[in-house]
Amino acid sequence: MLLAPRGACTSSSRRTAYSDELQNLAGLQLAGGSLFFQEGEQRVELHPVLLGEEQGGRCKYALDVSSSEPLVDSGLGSFKELRSLMPLLPPEELAVAGHAVSITQWHKNHVFCGKCGEPTQPIEAGGKRQCVKDHTHREYPRTDPVVIMMVESPDGSQALLGRSKKVRAGMYTCLAGFVEQAESIEEAVRREVREEAGIELGRVSILGSQPWPIGRGGSCELMIGCVAQATSDALSMDPDEMDDVRWIAKADVRKAVETSGQPDNPYLGGRSTTPDGIDFWIPPPFAIAHHLIKAWAEKEEPWFSRL
Repeated sequence: MLLAPRGACTSSSRRTAYSDELQNLAGLQLAGGSLFFQEGEQRVELHPVLLGEEQGGRCKYALDVSSSEPLVDSGLGSFKELRSLMPLLPPEELAVAGHAVSITQWHKNHVFCGKCGEPTQPIEAGGKRQCVKDHTHREYPRTDPVVIMMVESPDGSQALLGRSKKVRAGMYTCLAGFVEQAESIEEAVRREVREEAGIELGRVSILGSQPWPIGRGGSCELMIGCVAQATSDALSMDPDEMDDVRWIAKADVRKAVETSGQPDNPYLGGRSTTPDGIDFWIPPPFAIAHHLIKAWAEKEEPWFSRL
C-alpha cells in the first residue's frame, strides 16, 4: 500500500489519473503515466489502484507486487499474508489492507472481458476495468454475499456449531454459505442450515455484517451475521460438505469464548488441538463468527423469547 502526500489527489483527478506526487515513493518512479520500479537494467511496471482519500487530502493506493520479485526482494519492506495480520492490525488499518487485497485480486481475475473474451484494461485509477474492443462494456469490483448464522436450540440452551472438511480438528464455528440469486437473506439462512445440518428453522434475525476480503477463490465476501432458532434438535449432517456438526451447551460455549484469543488457538496459527476444559476452539475476535457466538453466549435467557 502506498501513501501519497497530502494534496496529491484532487477531486478532479481522483479517478482519472495518478498524481505526479507518487514519484519516488518507496523507491518507485513515475514516467509517461506509468509507475515502475527500476532494479539495475530490469524495469518492473506496476499499476496502482486508488483506494481512497483520507481527511486532509492524502490518498492511499494499492500495488500488487506478488509477481514482481525484484521489488519483493529489494529490501524496501516486508510482505505478509493478510490473514496472519488480522489479529494484529487495528480495525481501520485492517479495512484498508483488506480493500487493497480484494481490489488487486479482482484485477488479476478479470483481465479478459466476460462478454467477448478480449483483454480488459484498468480505468479511473483502477476503480473499473474496460474492454479494449468495446469501450461501452465495463466491469466493476464484485462482492459475494454470504450468510453466517448462530443457531440456537429450541429451548435456547445449546448452540449449533460445525466444522467443514477444510479446517483442522478442534475448530468449530457458525454454519455459513453463499446467498443464491433471487434469494433473501432469511431464505439463504434456512436453506444452508437445512443442507448442512438437516435442521429446520423458525425465526431468523439479522445482527450485522463484516467484509471478508480473503474469501474462497480470492473473492471478496460480505458476511451477513444472523441468529436463528431451530425448531428441533435432531441433526442430519451432510457428510460431503461437513466433517462434524454438533449441539454445544452454553456453558462450554462461554469457555470457548474466553479462550478464543489465546495464541494456541489454531485460528491464530497455534498448534494446540483444544483448550483446557473443552474439546474445541471458536474463531478469534477479528471474525464476525466470534461476535455472533459471544453475543449469544453472554445472554442468560434464550435469544428468542418463547411465545
